[in-house]
Parts: sequence; C-alpha cells; structure tokens
Amino acid sequence: MKFIHTADLHLKKGEEDRLEIFGWLVKKADELRADYFLIAGDLFDSDADGTLLRKDVRRICDAARCRFIIIPGNHDADSFGSGCDYGRNVVQLIQKPFHCLEIDSFKTCGVPYQEERFGECVKDLPGGIDILLAHGTVYDQSYIYPLLSDRETEYMPIFPVDLQNVARYVAMGHIHAHSVMLHYEGTQVVYPGSPIALDTKCDGVRSFRLVVVERDSIEVQEHVIENAPYYLSKEFFVYPQAEARVLETIEEFLHSIDDPRVMPRVVVQGYIAEKENEYLSALSSLHHKYESKFPNLRFDPEIQSWDTVLANPMVRNFVAKTTDLDDDLRMKIFEVCLPVFSKVLK
Repeated sequence: MKFIHTADLHLKKGEEDRLEIFGWLVKKADELRADYFLIAGDLFDSDADGTLLRKDVRRICDAARCRFIIIPGNHDADSFGSGCDYGRNVVQLIQKPFHCLEIDSFKTCGVPYQEERFGECVKDLPGGIDILLAHGTVYDQSYIYPLLSDRETEYMPIFPVDLQNVARYVAMGHIHAHSVMLHYEGTQVVYPGSPIALDTKCDGVRSFRLVVVERDSIEVQEHVIENAPYYLSKEFFVYPQAEARVLETIEEFLHSIDDPRVMPRVVVQGYIAEKENEYLSALSSLHHKYESKFPNLRFDPEIQSWDTVLANPMVRNFVAKTTDLDDDLRMKIFEVCLPVFSKVLK
C-alpha cells in the first residue's frame, strides 16, 4: 500500500494559492502512483470555508486516480458527515471515539478531533492496527518546548505512552511549523507539517510524506512541494559599534537568496548607540530596496537605543572590552548590564 500523508492545508475562501497547492499535491500523488491520499485533519480553515469550498475539493478529488482518507481536525470538526458530499473517491473517518475499517487488507483507523485526551479515545482500540490518523499535539520533550507558547498545542493532548504499539504508522496533523518524525516502540509517528506557509512559524521548505507499507516494513520518504512559498527566518543581533556591519550583513543575506519561493523574515534584536528612529529608518530603506524582489518580505526589529547610557566613559570602556567575545555572549552580557547601567547612571 502506497499513500501520501499530509495535513493542515487550511483551505480558505479567497486564498486561492492554498487550493492550487492542494491540486498540485493530488497530481503529484497520481504521478507517484499512490493508492491513497491521507489528510490528517484541518483540510479547511473553518467549517464555513468547508461549506464554501466543498465543491472545489470534490472536483479535485473526483479527477484523481488515488482515493482519499480524511479525518476532521479542530478547525473543520463539523465539515464532514453523511450530509457532506466529497465525491466517490473520499472516505471520511468521522465516528467517535475512533473509526476503523480495512483498506486493501491493512487495518486503518481514524481518531477524529474531539475534546478528549487521545488516551481516552483509544483505550478500547483493537490491536493490530497498521495505519492510524489523528489530529492533536504529541507532548514529546524532543520537539515540543519551542511550541508551548502556541495555544494551538492545547488541542487533544497526546502523550508518548498513548502511542506505544498503538499502530505501525500514525499519520498526525496539527503541528504546522515543521515536519516531525518520532518512534515509540512499535509505532512510527509522523507530522508532515503544513504544506502551506500559514504564518512565519512555517519556516523552511514545505513537504509531504510518501509512505509505502508492506507486511513487514514501512518506508517513509519526504518530498518537497515544489510550488509552495515558505518563510526563511534569519536573526541578527546588533550592538554598539556594530550597527553598520549588521546592516551590511542583512543586505548580504537578502542579496544571496535566489529561490523565488522564499519569503524572507529578518529579525533584528539588540542594542544600538544611535537614535532608534535613525536605525529603524535604515532598516526601512533596506526593506524598500528588496520588497520588489520579495513581495512578502518581513522585518521584525526589536531594538533599544542606549545612546544616553553610552555617553558615560565607563560604559563605553565596558563595551569596548567585550569586542572579542562571541556575539551570543555579548548579547547576554548587554541584556543584563546595560539596564543596570541605565538605572545607576540616572
């Protein structure tokens, strides 16, 4: 059995590029001779979008050689059911707490999004599941900590113990930013990431998974989505005496990008010796210079001016003594010391 695994397309009325990428993925599935196309939740951005775009999705699915297996996510939980016609090629796994069926002699199960812990939903799940689709957040310390500030992680918590030997392959959805592959005893768990750069957290090339399941093996391949724009974030730290050099480095970064899919995001943090409005004006000039090359170019400056503090000879001497230190160390030193200097010198 060969299938495409994706999730979190968040199709939305007025966002035609998302529907185009879905169409590209379906054509790619046929080129790769995939038997099935798995969507692990949030095909639509909302139930209203599901209603408005259902006919477009049905048209794309009806034209495909492969069949589709879909579960609802937290954004489109009410977009599926017996009254929602997605065409002859689509299987909707909507029964709660789980929905099992046999596909090409492989036991397949979907766990639709629901306001329950995943462990409660699958406590009566039968054994021997080959493929399981789910939509929620796996709380694994190997990747989850940078995402904990995102309220999206609150939905349908899944813990590693819930996944041990639950199925041979678990097709996950819900994490947009990047792809994640995890292993729990006899279970391989994969988040493909959103195929569309929904926000700046979707940093890096977008991709999908091609999975080949045999009786005694599972092969997982990552494939790049060739027409999907993606964010490329770069952080720059500015500090006194390095203002001009950082501007030059930012320009070198933007000049070096030759991939038309890239949507650069420039994050500038740190402290400057000049006036904030002057440095922000210089950053704005850079933005203007490159916005024709990158229509979705973003600058996110988080800088503070310490011109008054740096007028003190003792502080200037302190800054000079840090010249040979690593940039990250200098940033930490300045974060602690410059505010202290500011208070002491008032």
